[in-house]
Amino acid sequence: MAKYYKLIIWHAVILLLSWKFWGYVSYLLKNSKTLSFDFEPAAVANLVVILTLVGLGFVLFQSRWLILSLGVVSNVFFLSYMGITKLNLIGMGLSFLLLLYAWNNIITEIKGRIRLSISTILKSGLTGIILATFILISFGAYQSTLAKDIEKSRKLPSASQSFISSIVKNVVGKQIQTSNQTEKQNIINQVSQQTFNEINNFFGPYFKYAPPILAFGLFLILWGLSWIFVWLSVLLGMLIFWILKKIGVVRTEEKDVKAEVLII
Repeated sequence: MAKYYKLIIWHAVILLLSWKFWGYVSYLLKNSKTLSFDFEPAAVANLVVILTLVGLGFVLFQSRWLILSLGVVSNVFFLSYMGITKLNLIGMGLSFLLLLYAWNNIITEIKGRIRLSISTILKSGLTGIILATFILISFGAYQSTLAKDIEKSRKLPSASQSFISSIVKNVVGKQIQTSNQTEKQNIINQVSQQTFNEINNFFGPYFKYAPPILAFGLFLILWGLSWIFVWLSVLLGMLIFWILKKIGVVRTEEKDVKAEVLII
């Protein structure tokens, strides 16, 4: 199969996966005002495959223009679902810079080795690729329904009251000395409501900063989990590369290379 057709198929697969992934992210952000949504493990698997294919694309095809083409097909639906705004365009610009960083690391690793190690080469570039995606997700969270609702209402979402109520029930409920369950529940509800109001009064002046705080908090959480995505992508990349070698799509050859040496 000609390299040109391999490139087209590679881009088409990433584009399809990107459409599914960003569609799911958009769904979460638009329904996040209730703080309850259906988690799909398939979406995480989808993301891992996208990250792997972008990294492997840099490894296999190596051309600099792939920074633009793979960056577009992997993130174009971010703009499609989130809208073309200055903020989103800035996010896309940052993602391209990080993809450039990832591509440069991968190419440097390839040129600096006498024996190919797909795991090591992929690992060198995956950090930049993952960071680019997480930044776009965080930019999406900045524009989410939840962030806008908190900013406008200047109070925590109603679902937070249920969370506070459960904590009060576990902490205070055991200390209420009464056998009347109705009376006990009324006391728990009263304490929960007072606690909820106190929290809103204390943090009220800061709720206007909810969008950037929510976005930054989400980014920190995702970045804390990035090592999981790195290793999952490395393992999947090794498997895909092995399959591609077995079916003859790619092959490795030994060549004589020149090396620089330091002379004093």
